Amino acid sequence: MRMEELELVCQQAARTLAEQPRRPVPATVVLPLPAATRVLSLPEWPDDDPGRFDLLDRFASEVMRPAQAPCFGFVAEALVDSDDGPLDVLLVAYGARRHGARLTAAPLRADGLGDFSAAEELLPTALPFLSPLQHAADAAAAPEPFSLG
Repeated sequence: MRMEELELVCQQAARTLAEQPRRPVPATVVLPLPAATRVLSLPEWPDDDPGRFDLLDRFASEVMRPAQAPCFGFVAEALVDSDDGPLDVLLVAYGARRHGARLTAAPLRADGLGDFSAAEELLPTALPFLSPLQHAADAAAAPEPFSLG
């Protein structure tokens, strides 16, 4: 899967989550795997970065590594500062084996999810709790070579 495809899969998961009546949108991990894409909401999301890191570290150990997941997405609702005051958005971070994480966001409005911003490289200091997901993707085995015969 190319990074552009991963971005689209993760954005579609965010759109689907935004259509649900539950607010805030739960922190969710998207795992595009060969058999199917798994979208796994995290039932509790800690308020602090160390707690978030520990939760995602356990998730990576228990779910990503056994599945040899070479890529991931992460969706979460957040408030960001804008010229018009605080803006409710859905953040979408995604990364893959040997490809650093990227970040995009879309405004979460009463009438639905707005357009996503252009994706940018996610600096490691921006959302440090996502590093266990990136490390698990980096540790995934390379896909088997495909041969027609």
